Amino acid sequence: MKLLEGAQKRKETAMLILEELKLLNKWNTIGQAFVVGATAYDLLVDHDIDIEIFCTHPNAAEAMAILADLTSNKKVLELKYRNYLKTPFNGIYFKIQYEQMPSEIWNIDMWLFSETRDGPLSRDLVSLMNDALTNESQNIILTIKEELLKKSLVLPSIYVYEAVLDYDIQCTEEFLNWIEQQDVDIQTNWRPSKK
Repeated sequence: MKLLEGAQKRKETAMLILEELKLLNKWNTIGQAFVVGATAYDLLVDHDIDIEIFCTHPNAAEAMAILADLTSNKKVLELKYRNYLKTPFNGIYFKIQYEQMPSEIWNIDMWLFSETRDGPLSRDLVSLMNDALTNESQNIILTIKEELLKKSLVLPSIYVYEAVLDYDIQCTEEFLNWIEQQDVDIQTNWRPSKK
């Protein structure tokens, strides 16, 4: 249960950060914002928050205007964006680095997409993941993610979720053997299978 408690505490911190920065409120002025990824699934191991925002016409200047006041927040160390509209990601990426305390830096990754975007979306995974997860699978996933972090192995967490939920992977060693057969350089459309 320690792993689940740790993940829950990190989620509480993540939600406090989002509230302090009023990020969801800001994004909701130009579109519809969703907390996604590990924060939404209660599987947070690292200090990362993911948000997807959907609007009619993604516009970097409009988005930076709503985020501009964050530059006066002493805890915001970095605010940047990158235009990926003409790539397979088909969105605009924004990143904030936030210093919760001197030894605790949080990365907030935000993707601004068109409402009509085709392709994989984390927003669509939230309810499916939360329905598929059990305490047992959460513990296995958190164990694998924590061990990967300790080994400084950076892999997309979605593959950990797929391995545990669909392939019954039980430990990091099994996961590392399984991941060797996966192409992690492409966008994945994976969804939890209905068992």
